[in-house]
Amino acid sequence: MEGAMANATQSICVVKNTTVAGTRHVAGMAEMAENYRPGDRFALVRDAGNRFDPWAVEVRDSGNRRVGYVSCECNEFVGRLIDGGKSVDGRLVAREQVGSWCRLVMEVHLND
Repeated sequence: MEGAMANATQSICVVKNTTVAGTRHVAGMAEMAENYRPGDRFALVRDAGNRFDPWAVEVRDSGNRRVGYVSCECNEFVGRLIDGGKSVDGRLVAREQVGSWCRLVMEVHLND
């Protein structure tokens, strides 16, 4: 029993309720998001070569499609975790269609 507990992965929410940036620039975002449900996981992938933001972190869905970026309010923190070899993911909290904008709200989890 102790060995099984030692190998168990713990998940810690390190960022709450952050809006995914850049969803307005993703073609077909509204249609893609219709299939997203609260709790769905997003891969967070460093984009260190991004010419606009050296701390850019892409948010990718289960089909490996880019849906946007981690908000600049917390992307340096998330980028440093990834650069340090930590396992992180995004988890959908809410989605809403506001006119032509598809707003996705997620949490960032550290998996350790």
